[in-house]
Amino acid sequence: MPQTDVQVPGHLDALGASGMQSPKKRATPRLYALDALRVLAALSVLLFHFTGVDAATKANWGVNPKELFPWLFPVTSYGSYGVQLFFIISGFVICLSAWNRTPGQFVRARFLRLFPAYWFSIVLAFLVWRVLPDGQRTAPSISDSLTNLTMFQVPLSAQHLVGAYWTLWVELTFYLIFLVVLWKGVDYQRVSVFCWVWLLASVLVQQDKDVPLLGIFAQPLNTALFVAGIAMYLMYRFGPDLKLWGLLGASWLVMQSDLVEHADNLRHNKGMDRDPYLALALVTVFYLLVLAVALRKVNWINWKWLSTAGALVYPLYLLHEELGWAMIRKLFGHLGAWPTLGVTTAALIALAWLVHRFVERPSQNWLRAALTRESTNPPELSDS
Repeated sequence: MPQTDVQVPGHLDALGASGMQSPKKRATPRLYALDALRVLAALSVLLFHFTGVDAATKANWGVNPKELFPWLFPVTSYGSYGVQLFFIISGFVICLSAWNRTPGQFVRARFLRLFPAYWFSIVLAFLVWRVLPDGQRTAPSISDSLTNLTMFQVPLSAQHLVGAYWTLWVELTFYLIFLVVLWKGVDYQRVSVFCWVWLLASVLVQQDKDVPLLGIFAQPLNTALFVAGIAMYLMYRFGPDLKLWGLLGASWLVMQSDLVEHADNLRHNKGMDRDPYLALALVTVFYLLVLAVALRKVNWINWKWLSTAGALVYPLYLLHEELGWAMIRKLFGHLGAWPTLGVTTAALIALAWLVHRFVERPSQNWLRAALTRESTNPPELSDS
């Protein structure tokens, strides 16, 4: 999933939620625990795609992975819930990164973070579809492939080049919604009121099926997860209070209702035999893990290598699905199940590092410099 810098500013706002002077300024460390949680989420999604989906992965292994990985499958079949962990983290870190920024600065930062690696992954996925097809699925059309460059393929009804791209649209709608708050400037009061309004809207909109646009921007499950992350960031920045505990509790209640219903639907209509309440317990654990970060209970986690590992999460998430399946199809007959899984995972992690080092960082630096030049030297209007 998209990564944001988790180095927290070394100060609090001059005024807190009630208008009283905030505590004395203090430096805060990088939140390495969030990097660790990102890595956990990314690996869980990767293992879900490779070993936890019997319907989709049978075409790639040639046999049901439930038979290849009998003890691993019951665990990794729940790996898709790493996406829910990503969304909670996103609420936390996007709120963090937007604080004290203008809307223009926020949009530029999100553009630089999201698109360079994403565009590279599109080119790679396009080549995989055409050079290493699985022989069963129809490749996205040229038009759909080009539409993927916008990241708006969902509203434009285009096929995803990579299935995992659906989460990027959810993230993008979150950014667009958060701009509403950022437009007036973020503070405790505005952000907390926004969360209550957005969460309530996500519930009420379910009763009005005639306004599909509202459903796009206010899906109960995803909204509840983002709101939870924002509430926990406010706890981190200002300290927990009764209003934030209430907001966090409300987000959990909305989340559990939609999550259980969604899991039941997958169980009965998609053949995914996962216990809805085990899924709920897992996502609840994710709440508690991010809450531990918000309450500064895991500041002792300060391993520097987590910063590098966290930087690889986004390119790994973008690249792993189609390319990983293609590698599995080519390697399984020669290496067997476990060596194929190990080699594929290691190769994808290495590729993610290469993309981060030689594609993502240089392109971000170039684009940032170009945008800075243009903002400081805007084109002059012609008198004609």
